[in-house]
Amino acid sequence: MPSPAASIAVILLLQLRIWESAEDVTVVCRDLRDVEVTWDPAEHAGANLSLAWRYIPEPLQPCPRYFLSNGLTSGCVLPVRSGRPLEIDVRRGAEPVFHRKGLASAFLKPRPPDKVTLHWLEDAIRVTCPGLPHVGLDYVIQHRGIGDTDWVASAPAPSCDVTVGGVDRSACLVFRVRAFPRESFYGSEVQPSDWSPMTQWRAGSCQAPSYSGFPKLQVACGLVTLLTSLLLLLALWRVKRGLLPWVPDPRGGFQGLFERHGGNFQAWIAQDVSPPPKPEVIDPTDPAEVALVLEHHGKGVAPDPALGSPRLPCQGPRDRDLVRVGGLPS
Repeated sequence: MPSPAASIAVILLLQLRIWESAEDVTVVCRDLRDVEVTWDPAEHAGANLSLAWRYIPEPLQPCPRYFLSNGLTSGCVLPVRSGRPLEIDVRRGAEPVFHRKGLASAFLKPRPPDKVTLHWLEDAIRVTCPGLPHVGLDYVIQHRGIGDTDWVASAPAPSCDVTVGGVDRSACLVFRVRAFPRESFYGSEVQPSDWSPMTQWRAGSCQAPSYSGFPKLQVACGLVTLLTSLLLLLALWRVKRGLLPWVPDPRGGFQGLFERHGGNFQAWIAQDVSPPPKPEVIDPTDPAEVALVLEHHGKGVAPDPALGSPRLPCQGPRDRDLVRVGGLPS
């Protein structure tokens, strides 16, 4: 049986582990609508954590809706009940990880204000917005000029109706609002709201100063794009030249095919191959122009008696000689 000192040491060790792991578990009551309890599964060796809750004096019950991250539980959503303490118990198996009791409003984080309106006064600007439906809130207004990096904050005010003085009316200003729950009213675990969307005072130009420097980045990007395009065109030309061999132009070998016939090959070939010229017709009535063609096959051929006996030269004609006779007898 362990000694009392050992038991106390074990209890203190368990409490210390619960206290250390409590920083990993976050409880947020969003605008008094619901309570979100979240944790990081990586901080617990990839183990699934379970959550039990109740509004005292009800019995504990399991989480109605878990958040999941990579298949592991990473949080739970609980309803809000006013006036009754909420008890939250988070465990890893049977080992306690987080335990907390308190009103849900003790973890309040209000929603950001909206509908921010600006009103110009003589030497100041009045900033107003509809108040949130919660008591114990303070509102902080921040403003800065276009191009500035630092915000100028006003003092906390109990309502969203704050007058900001000492501003330049001709300047272009932006404003935002945030609500802070008072720790004296809710406790130390409350959180401020997110900032409202920025609202501009448009008395000035409200244009960011133009950059007059040389746009080196744009020029460099343009040159890189141009060089890339040229290299791509060269590569495409080489591919086309390798895949598609050069085909000669038919205009060089077919004169007139395209100039006069528009590529009609049949018309072009019909004109090029013209019929042979007809032989000259000799008038038989003119004795002086009659030619007698004598073809000697072997020893000769007797003359036609109808034509008479022409006066032939002393030497007989040879094969395939043409002999022209000056005249014929009547």
